[in-house]
Amino acid sequence: MRLGRPARVLFVNEGELGAGDVLGHAASEESLRTRLAASERIEARFAHLSALRGAALLATRSVPLLGGRDLDLQTTRWHAVQSLRARRLVERELERFPADALHVQSHAVSFALGSVMRRVPTFLSVDVTVADWRLMGIWRPVRRHTERTLALSRALERRALADAALVLAWTGWARAAVERLQPAAAVEEFHPGIDLNLFRPGERPAAGAARVLFVGGRFARKGGHDLLAALEGRIGRSVELDIVTPEPVPAREGVRVHRLGIGDPRLVDLHRRADIFCLPSYGDAAPLALLEAMACGAAVVSTSVGAIPELLGHGSAGVVVPPGRPAELAAALDELVESRQVRRELGDAARARCEERYDAVRQAARLVELIESRL
Repeated sequence: MRLGRPARVLFVNEGELGAGDVLGHAASEESLRTRLAASERIEARFAHLSALRGAALLATRSVPLLGGRDLDLQTTRWHAVQSLRARRLVERELERFPADALHVQSHAVSFALGSVMRRVPTFLSVDVTVADWRLMGIWRPVRRHTERTLALSRALERRALADAALVLAWTGWARAAVERLQPAAAVEEFHPGIDLNLFRPGERPAAGAARVLFVGGRFARKGGHDLLAALEGRIGRSVELDIVTPEPVPAREGVRVHRLGIGDPRLVDLHRRADIFCLPSYGDAAPLALLEAMACGAAVVSTSVGAIPELLGHGSAGVVVPPGRPAELAAALDELVESRQVRRELGDAARARCEERYDAVRQAARLVELIESRL
């Protein structure tokens, strides 16, 4: 880089997608703000899309009759609306802040940025590709023709990936998907990391019931009901269960339900106190809540969807079970509830893996280097 001054980088975030949807964008943006604030090599400006409302919201809603058959192209309409909104936002911000580089999270809102990306080096953050996310089927059922209805979105995605100066794939799983979809893309495996000073092990009692924690915006789709079934007979006896979700949860003794937002210190405290973190999700890419639990030294149990097995070191730093198998989930949880030693060993391995791969301080410094290498 030969700018002779700090590089000006515009960071564009797609914003929060609703209390029950994707919740990690604000957390990763705040982490970047903190890490880059004192940088002498990057002058950062942050912008994010506002919540969908009015005509834009109506344009992305499911169409009666067609929606149930997955014939209303809702996914493609969402990409079109959000990408056009992102283009307006970026063009407006670039007038105020002539950036040397653009960073977009996530890449799903970049599909209308072709003209911008060809003049401003653009870094696209990818945790999951369009097809991998939709074909999990957690938002609406997958039909025989569902993959064909994604054709336009996938074509726009391929073009955006090719136009990017660099694609920042959060995991090896995401990187492999990007390289299959667009072999011409320049891809680097890069996770933004988490704050290991904030998320760190806390004091855990040497005796008493095991504390189990679940954090998920969508209680059912994140496997909340499977967790309740797996812990049947233990809750209120050998297990205390904390559930963080905005959705209704069946009332029962021994279950504490918390309505907490990202960044709430009470949520951090729950992570630090948890002996076991369980996320038996039916669909996920690379959930930050899981990494936060790992960083706090909890023994983690989760499912073999998305990049979760990779985050857990394919079993070396957590237990991986198939989704939708309460009996197998119960067996994994039983072993952890009964053995403090096993919990301690898994928790130590989880913390070590976060220190090795997901330290936000180290990752922010690496991001600066990656950006400078493309200018």
